[in-house]
Amino acid sequence: MSARGGTDVRGFVVVRYDDSGAEGVIPHLSPGDSVRLAGLAGTADRARFLSGRTALLRAAAAEGEPAITVDATCPDCGAAHGRPRALGASGPLFLALAHADGAAYATAARVAVGIDAEPLDTPPGRRAAIDDLAPGHGDALRRWTAIEAVLKADGRGLRVSPDAVRVGRWRAALDGRSYRLRSAQTDGCRVTVALSA
Repeated sequence: MSARGGTDVRGFVVVRYDDSGAEGVIPHLSPGDSVRLAGLAGTADRARFLSGRTALLRAAAAEGEPAITVDATCPDCGAAHGRPRALGASGPLFLALAHADGAAYATAARVAVGIDAEPLDTPPGRRAAIDDLAPGHGDALRRWTAIEAVLKADGRGLRVSPDAVRVGRWRAALDGRSYRLRSAQTDGCRVTVALSA
């Protein structure tokens, strides 16, 4: 399948914010997501949110789970803006979501998974900030998307210092746990998926 419509060889789904099919996800939203959607004021926020949920559901379907519900209840406050979880899956199913440059990027796997995306035209100032926050060798965007993907797969996100993640070409490590990395350029972005090894 192509990166736009389903999971491809890179292991993720892309849904553009202007995808008219994203509205079709509304009947499949969890109660918390329905409340969140109702509270979104602008058309752009609504498109971003629906594209994200559409991408997550398409990624789950590509993993053989077409009937899940996405639950993103925050463990701290109870609002629907936390880490996405798959409810109703036939077995363990982990979800991850990123947004960049007018698109939602999602992945689903049977092991802990994370994803991040950054526009290829990221300004030099942001690239310098990445180097300050997570120094290392090689392309700053690839390094940063790998770090973010690992932190999402870990489940703690940026509550962990980015410099705690050790990034190699195809693998990364955090707190003694190893992650396989898949990285690609698509739709004007660098996208990296981290899978628990």
